[in-house]
This record gives sequence, C-alpha cells and structure tokens, in this order.
Amino acid sequence: MADADQGFPSGAPPDPGYRERYPWHAEPWANLTRDISRLPHAILLVGPAGLGKRAFAWRLAHFLLCANPRADHEPCDACPGCMRFKAGTHPDLLSVQPLEESTVIAIDQIRAVRDFVVLTPHTSVRKVVIIEPAECMNPNAGNALLKVLEEPPPGSLLMLVTSSPGRLPATIRSRCTAVAFRPPATSVATAWLRSQGVEDGQALRDLTGGAPLRALTLARSSGLKDREQLLKDIEGLRTGTEDPLRCASRWKNYGAATSLEWFQSYLASAIRENIVEGKKSLPVSDLFKFLDVISEAKAQTGGPLDETLLLEEILIGWSRVSRTMG
Repeated sequence: MADADQGFPSGAPPDPGYRERYPWHAEPWANLTRDISRLPHAILLVGPAGLGKRAFAWRLAHFLLCANPRADHEPCDACPGCMRFKAGTHPDLLSVQPLEESTVIAIDQIRAVRDFVVLTPHTSVRKVVIIEPAECMNPNAGNALLKVLEEPPPGSLLMLVTSSPGRLPATIRSRCTAVAFRPPATSVATAWLRSQGVEDGQALRDLTGGAPLRALTLARSSGLKDREQLLKDIEGLRTGTEDPLRCASRWKNYGAATSLEWFQSYLASAIRENIVEGKKSLPVSDLFKFLDVISEAKAQTGGPLDETLLLEEILIGWSRVSRTMG
C-alpha cells in the first residue's frame, strides 16, 4: 500500500457534499444503485461545473462501502464501513487529486491506484477509487491509468470526475461508462435555490449556465459585484480607459474559468443585440470570432497553463480587436 506521506492515503475525509441529496441527481443515482452487481468497472461522471459531480461520487462510494444498505438504496450510516467512511479511514477507498501546490495528477499517483486495486478488499466487497478532476492527469498518468482500465481487477470500481471530458484521451473515455450530469430544469433549480434562501435564483442560474451550486456560491459571495466590475473592464478595454494587465490581475481573483464564462455571456448578449435588436455597435462577425477565442481559452483553464498569462493574452487581444470594431 502506498504511504500516506506521499499523498496516497487509502482512506480520505469524504467530500462534505456526500450528505446532500440534490434533486437533479435522482435519475443517475437510481440508474447506478438499482443493481450494483451490474456496475461497470469504471464510470465517467461528466457534465458542467456546479452540478455536484464530486459530491455524487463520494455519496456513491459511501453507499458501495456500506455493509447494510437500506432498501431505498441509501447507506445505513451505522455499520463499521459507514463509520470508517465518515472518519476518512476506510481501507478500501482511495481518493486521487492533484497534490498540494500542484495542478496535475502525476504518474506515481496512478501507479498507486494500480497497486491499490489489485489487492483483495479489506472489509468491503470492492475497492473504490475516485479520481478528480480527471482531466488533470498528465500524459504519463493517463497512460498508466489506461493500463488499469484495459485489465480491470475484479471487485474494483474507478470513478473519474470531470467537467472537461475533451481534455481526457479518447482511449480513456471509451473504456468508461459515461454518466452525464445536465443542468436541471429552471423550475427545479429555482425551487432548490429558494430552499437555500436565494430568491433571485433564476437570474443567478442564468448567469452560471444553469448550474445551481455555482448560482448558490455566487449568491453567497461578492460574485455579482465582481461580474459588474468585469463588464466595466470589458467596456473600459474597448474604449482604451482600462489596462489589460491590470484587468487580468483583477480577473484572476474571480477565477479564470468564471471570468471567461462571463466574457462569453457578454459577447453572446452583444451578438443577440446586434442580430435581434439591430444594434450595430460591434460587427457581429468579429464578435463571433472573439467568442471562439474565448471558448478555446476556457478549455485551457484548470490545467498547467498560467491563468494570469492566459487572461493577459485574451484581454490584450480584446483591447486591440474591439477598438478596430468601431
């Protein structure tokens, strides 16, 4: 067994979200827990950020490691397996994430997965591994995982959690059963947000791509003020009254992925105003081109690339392009 000092503990404190029962998880939960004897050896939990995929993975791990699951497909919360899970000491559970001060999952961590799953379970009927975010595996780690997926040991389940499946090799995706998470219906999301004390849930949901957890975070933080400042920055760069490097430094505090998503929303609104409302302040063809630039940049967030440099490049580009638009 790999040594915990190397960052590969067999047990791990569960993600607090494992206690949650989000309404939009009902269908995938029912599908996976209906007959656990038929679970695949590897599943890919995939979908936009803010839908609780990590929490779902930990909830499923809890259920699978429970010795006496209830008839309603929930863990008993009282058996030794449940106690070990909640204490973060279950010997048949391995959590793999980027190590502290790192943005990647390295090959040694995946080798630890291989060493872990080939051993006979200690107290449960299976070994459970959670890899998250899976897209953070470097190429060598991905190749090592592929070998595990090609010859999966019996009695093991690997759960890969990702919001960026395109950054995973196709060979890995093809060897996992995909479980897709999609933003819930507006009525479901707003009702849940209202239960959390958020009254303007629909507007927040629209700002976060329909992801209720991101909407909740935005409601409980300075996110709305941050977004207002970001929109001012975009206009300031266009008129030449703002500096790209200063704005990039500010946006880094908001998070590169969030900043670029808000920029996408700004461009989409500008395109809509241009086409539907007849406002011709910016050429629609140029707006579409820059929307593609933002989409490509967003796909690079969360990886090893320096996000400040990424934002600086984007904002310098916008400053130049938008001034030529008129």
